[in-house]
Amino acid sequence: MTRAFTEETRAEQIGSQVVTQPSNSQSVDRKVLLLLRRKGAQTIEGLAMLTGIGWGQVFLSVDRMSRTGKVSLKAVYPSEYCVSVGRASGFNKVISPSIANSKHNT
Repeated sequence: MTRAFTEETRAEQIGSQVVTQPSNSQSVDRKVLLLLRRKGAQTIEGLAMLTGIGWGQVFLSVDRMSRTGKVSLKAVYPSEYCVSVGRASGFNKVISPSIANSKHNT
């Protein structure tokens, strides 16, 4: 008889720490961003521990969001990075004053 895969079973497999695995990448991204906004910059290990999400999913989420500018990375040790909310999360188009003025003067 096989046992159903449950969080208790998962906890048995990895020890006493329960690691939850959200079903999709958007929920992981939201959870990571929310934690960064509430607690400030964190390492990937810290994000994994504080969110309860596996290190691999947190790493992929940070990688994905760093490519879109939602988070930024800063090296703190040779193989460790500090993750923070990006400066321009979302819309980041810059309009120079000369272009803006020329549109209004025509």
